[in-house]
Formats: sequence, structure tokens, C-alpha cells
Amino acid sequence: MRGSAEPGPEKDRGAPKGLPVFSPRNRLKGYSIAELLVVLLLVSMFAAMLYPVVGGLLASRTGTPESARMEVKRVERWLNRILQTACIRQRPFDIVHQTGYKDNILVHWYNPSEYESYRTGGRCTVYFKTTSCSRCYSPRWHTMSPAFTMSFHVPEKEKRKVAEIVVSVYCRVLLTEFFP
Repeated sequence: MRGSAEPGPEKDRGAPKGLPVFSPRNRLKGYSIAELLVVLLLVSMFAAMLYPVVGGLLASRTGTPESARMEVKRVERWLNRILQTACIRQRPFDIVHQTGYKDNILVHWYNPSEYESYRTGGRCTVYFKTTSCSRCYSPRWHTMSPAFTMSFHVPEKEKRKVAEIVVSVYCRVLLTEFFP
């Protein structure tokens, strides 16, 4: 019967005679390599977007080694800026020696006399390793006399060292970080 509303057994699955029938039970179990690569790409993009946010949140907490290391990098940039400003303006200055663990660095500018201070905000403490009272910058020769080293510590009871900044006689600022 040609005009029948009921399909025959070959037309139940939608495949013409002679072709394989595609059904869920004939399909192989698993994912193709393209599907796995797309998922891996999406996960890595999501992780790359979240990494700076999570890293910034961890580093913003005071008293952690991460926040101390970030603060030391800011101190290094600040010292380089101080030295560049002094060289360009031909202006001498002293870095005032403070004994013990402090949370600030003090610069005394000459001609005119004024003070500039860098405060770490409790993210790290600064300890001057040298015993000299004065560290003087000479703009004529672009030298710092004497050279000095500052060590930076996490503000805890144990005072764990996270980095050192060395300012050489020729005003080169060198940062060395220490990892546990």
C-alpha cells in the first residue's frame, strides 16, 4: 500500500536501504581530539584571565612574602627614580641611615633642603646592613658613597628575608629576591 501513513521497517530510522543506521548505541564512546583541544583552550583562557586577579588579591594582603616582594620591586623603582632625578637635576642627596627594622626609607635632598620618604605600609620591613651613618650622592660624578645594601623582611616575629637591594658606588640598583 503506497499511501499508507505508517512507515515501513526500513524508514523507521531514517536511512535508505543499504546504508548503515546511525544510532546512539553504534557511536563510539569518548571525545574527539578537536573537542578535547577546544575544552583545554577554554580552560586555559579562563585560568589566564583569573591569574592576575588571584595573584593581586594574594599580594595585597600585608604580612605575606608575596606582598613583601611586590613592595621591594616598588622600592627598587623608587630608588631608580630618585637617582635619575638627582642626575638630571644635578642635585645631591643623602639616604638617612635608620637603625633596626623600619617600614620607611628617608631621603634628604640638598639645594633646597627637603625630605622625601618612602613608606612600605606594613608590607615589609627594611634593614640597612652597613654601619655608616650617611650615604651621599654626588651629582658631579654620579656616584654614591659608600655603597650600601638594604635587606627586606616579612613583618613577622621571625623576620624572614625576602629580598635585598644593593646600590653600588656607580648608582646601579640591583635587586635579589630570595624564595623559600
